[in-house]
Amino acid sequence: MNKPKQSPQKGFYPCLIACCQSDCDPLVVASLANEVENWGEFIDSAYSHGVFPLVYPKLKRLEILDERLKARMKKINWSIASSNIMMTAELIRVVALLRDHGIRSIAIKGPVLAQMIHGDVTQRQFSDLDLLVEPSQMYPALELLSHHGYASQYPIEFLKNKTLLKVGKDFPTTHTTKGVLIEFHWRLFLDRSIKKSKIDLFSPLNHHCTLQREKIETLQLDALLLYLLLHGSKHYWERLEWIVDVDRLIRLHESIINWDALYAMAEEMEISFMVYLGLAVTHELLHTPLEAIAHHRIATDSHVLKSKETIIRELNSDAITKDPSEHISMENLNKVLLLRDSTHGWVRNYLLTLFQIKELDVYVVNLPHWLSSLYYGVRLYRLIKENLLK
Repeated sequence: MNKPKQSPQKGFYPCLIACCQSDCDPLVVASLANEVENWGEFIDSAYSHGVFPLVYPKLKRLEILDERLKARMKKINWSIASSNIMMTAELIRVVALLRDHGIRSIAIKGPVLAQMIHGDVTQRQFSDLDLLVEPSQMYPALELLSHHGYASQYPIEFLKNKTLLKVGKDFPTTHTTKGVLIEFHWRLFLDRSIKKSKIDLFSPLNHHCTLQREKIETLQLDALLLYLLLHGSKHYWERLEWIVDVDRLIRLHESIINWDALYAMAEEMEISFMVYLGLAVTHELLHTPLEAIAHHRIATDSHVLKSKETIIRELNSDAITKDPSEHISMENLNKVLLLRDSTHGWVRNYLLTLFQIKELDVYVVNLPHWLSSLYYGVRLYRLIKENLLK
């Protein structure tokens, strides 16, 4: 369900954005801070948007904040930093464990992205770890971790289910004492959302990031930027942290990003609109430097411009989707238009959302592959149970 929309508060959103600027002006932040009416909601919003570690240093010395508020902010920041450091150490341990058993894993977002764009794993919020593993290695990886303190909601035998590997993309597991959640991915996007994925996830050109003197593999820069742009557009850029990710990655690695290859890949995957929409949003809010091609495409595409304004208006109302849903509500159908240029696009998307087999359908019963057609019956049963019977 969606967080109830609030009326934009005077100074609330501009101050939050100013704190996220790479060339943040302290005088501008101080001026905008004077217009914030409710600091409790401001702090909650900064945390929900995933940018609290960027906001806190800009505000902690402002005289308009009382000591109680500063103490609360300090406690939140310390909690984020300590959690990030602990999860970073766990990422290094798990990657080494998998490598020692011949399993290649690629870290996505989390500590690696924080180090790449901020130079400090404590400067980006993350609540879990994401690792990409070849589909054939998923079961061995989860079986190995089950002997090293990890447990999953569903039996790991489901990872041998060909239907799950076809309709799903990840499998979560949690350390029973440390509480660290790891999302193991065998792909980044579902076929129903990105049908023509051309990203080489296991490229020999993948980037390596150093964490505590250990080299951790992640996606090559072009693929990483494309992934961040697709992920943000797919979720309507509802969180500022995703916008900051794109902005900082471009600023720090602009000279070595192969823009021609990125644009060509987006064209081949038929997701150019999503790419230019993401670039338009980051440029509008954080003044991200863009290539001339991107500037031209954005300026001449009325749909990109209209969608950008819609996203900024939603951000300004602080309408963050808190609880992900398996279904796309009627209220969000117009948002799907941001990803599709035609009416039949969103109709098709909605019908697929309703009737295509999903991971949760497979988790009802672990059927052998020759009986996989029965999952359509399971899907219908779940739709009736979860919707009509309510």
